[in-house]
Amino acid sequence: MPPYLLLILTPFITAAIGWFTNWVAIKMLFHPRVPVRIFCWKWQGLIPRRQLQLACESAEIIERDILQQHMILNEIKKINLEPYLEKTAHTLVWERIGPQLRAIPLLGSFVNDGVLAKFEVIARAEIKNEAGPLIEKVATQFEASVDLKQMIEDNIAAFDLERLEGIVNAVAKREFRTIEGLGAVLGFVIGCLQLALFWATGAIAL
Repeated sequence: MPPYLLLILTPFITAAIGWFTNWVAIKMLFHPRVPVRIFCWKWQGLIPRRQLQLACESAEIIERDILQQHMILNEIKKINLEPYLEKTAHTLVWERIGPQLRAIPLLGSFVNDGVLAKFEVIARAEIKNEAGPLIEKVATQFEASVDLKQMIEDNIAAFDLERLEGIVNAVAKREFRTIEGLGAVLGFVIGCLQLALFWATGAIAL
């Protein structure tokens, strides 16, 4: 190969090296997924190696700054159960209790729609009185039994790395391509600077 051709190719070679190194760096975020030993050196992708640490720190941040447990408790306490409980009272009286009472000899003849309607009013009132304490009980039980931070941490730690890689690549595909392209541009600039430096020092004659 003529020397001048090699000189012309130098910026393109360094551009290819710059692109390749950035491409490898991006791949090494997730690969290798299991530790690989090369002589005395052991290597594993950044995300697989730090998954447990990321899970712990992410769970702490989410619980502290995003999804605080008292916020969830407040939302639970805001739940309005009355429409559902009223429907339950109606179903209970007209579809369960009413037919059973009407099936009783003699007594059944006195159980008309008016009587059942009164039963329904009473049932709705009683159920409505229990709705508030029921919500409070659910909130208290949730607070006592659910470790939100641990639940988030366990889910992140168990998240499939292949699926996570697919999500990251889908979301950051354009940014990754930009990083790879920037590596090529910087490599090309470095190659041109090398040529200029060699020419300035007299190492090569153009």
